[in-house]
Amino acid sequence: MKIAELKHNLKEGKIDNVYFVTGDEQVFIKDIQSTFKNLLLPEERDMNFSTFDLEDVSIDDMINEAISAPFFGERRLVFVDRPYFLTSERVKTSFDQNVDLLTRYIQNPTPSTILVIFATYPKLDSRKKIVKQLKKIATTIDASQMDSHLLVKTIRELLQSDNYNIDNDALELLINKTQGNYSQIINQMDKLKLYALQSKKIDIKAVEELVPQSLDDNVFELMNQILSKNVYQAEELYHQFLLQKIDPILLVAIIMSQLRTLIQTRVLSSRGLTEATIAKNLKIHPYRVKMTLKQSKNMNISQLTEMFHSIVDLDYQIKSGQGDKELLFDLFVAKFA
Repeated sequence: MKIAELKHNLKEGKIDNVYFVTGDEQVFIKDIQSTFKNLLLPEERDMNFSTFDLEDVSIDDMINEAISAPFFGERRLVFVDRPYFLTSERVKTSFDQNVDLLTRYIQNPTPSTILVIFATYPKLDSRKKIVKQLKKIATTIDASQMDSHLLVKTIRELLQSDNYNIDNDALELLINKTQGNYSQIINQMDKLKLYALQSKKIDIKAVEELVPQSLDDNVFELMNQILSKNVYQAEELYHQFLLQKIDPILLVAIIMSQLRTLIQTRVLSSRGLTEATIAKNLKIHPYRVKMTLKQSKNMNISQLTEMFHSIVDLDYQIKSGQGDKELLFDLFVAKFA
């Protein structure tokens, strides 16, 4: 279920007792939380709304709250955060969680309670019984990141609602700098609109000047220059990294990861998989898949594989002290650019 459908159902009075929120897009999660809280009158919330962080609080305490009758109201609202036992992660707590208790509760929930479980993790462990039960019994709400086409459409509509427009190249750069993260894009909007207050048009200059770029994105640009055989631009970017005191070991690690993703996306794309399917399989944002395929379009798999083996060898040479790391990385850039 998408958020729009959830809002429609709640407005129509179609309210379930157990909801299972998956995905980690913070803007959507906050919207979902606000939507549920609006089911309670302001004066009811102090008595009938509770949040439980299951890394700090036991399931027993949460269930005790869930089975309690509401005070001076029709319903009780209970949020559950950080249910780590739904993943394969190991989390140190001072107590063992009674997961079977939660399983039994969702099979027979209290009619006057709305239990909302926020499983905002990149990946859940689908082998676990409790995960299977939640997917089967609870009403699942999707709070995951949008694919690239929907993201572009949503940003444009958001800006148009305030009588703003954004140039195509500016929008592409904005999505690239934020790695397609809608929450980060929203965080940048106020200053971009303030910059374009008179013209009502956000151009690429505004995005370049106002939206910060992560180290991963800067290395992505270095990869672009290397793959495009722009040796001078690649060398200039590398020396900027050195001036910023960025260790070549870190650059090697990021490039190794990016090359692995390049190869994986190319292989999966050659098998006919869509960008959205590739993103789901590789657990990366669809826009990153789009940019990665664009980045590697002029290179074949054998060239990418050779480059990957070379960066792995470079990593070994640096870590085993076989030469000056700055020089070794410089030679890698010169070889492939």
